[in-house]
Amino acid sequence: MRGLTVTYGSTLALEDISLDAPAGASIAVLGPNGAGKSTLLQSIAGLVEVPRGAVTRDGNRGVAYLPQSLAVEPSFPATVADIVEMGRWGDLGPLRRLGPEDRERVRQAIEEMGLAGVAERRIGEVSGGERRRALLAQVIAQDAALILLDEPFTDIDRPTADSARALIRRWAAEGRTVMVATHDLERAATEYDLVLALNRRLVAFGPPSEVCTEECLRETFSGHVVRLGESLFDTAHHHHGAS
Repeated sequence: MRGLTVTYGSTLALEDISLDAPAGASIAVLGPNGAGKSTLLQSIAGLVEVPRGAVTRDGNRGVAYLPQSLAVEPSFPATVADIVEMGRWGDLGPLRRLGPEDRERVRQAIEEMGLAGVAERRIGEVSGGERRRALLAQVIAQDAALILLDEPFTDIDRPTADSARALIRRWAAEGRTVMVATHDLERAATEYDLVLALNRRLVAFGPPSEVCTEECLRETFSGHVVRLGESLFDTAHHHHGAS
């Protein structure tokens, strides 16, 4: 990213963001609500117009983007399997005919996310956790080099969250770039290779030990830090007698 700036009308959503996200890294994107985390991921995915600056990507394998939520009507005709199949559409021609290899990828993704039992049910009729699993399975099926997950741990059960965390680790180990918008300070500090602290502009970007400092997080969260990450700071400041 070079000088990435995004506005919605007269509102500045992102200002002059420049950084290089390396391949094979898991990156936590931290910031308060309204900091521009979703806008950043959508800009990289090419889903919002970028009036100033540029986003460039190396390599041909595409981008997978998992939105914060998938609101669907119960009557929406797509099945869970259909949602997963959409992960293969980018590689298909206009007729969107899945070949044997595509079908096998979709089957494996459904299996891996434990969705075989609900694969033929409508997406609007399954639980929120199953819907989130279907979206993760879609990302698996897509086989992208750059994976963008927007708050993937919101409103999901423990097993789904554990599956998602295992996937993030695996994708990074496979050489993919994984960017995850999250509110979880402690996990950002301990489970990711890099942390991007954002509050409309780039506050810091680097290893957790450099970014997850009290000073940097105060600047990022503008005074909300204690409420957001008490245990993180308790551990860091026991020798000062902080409670």
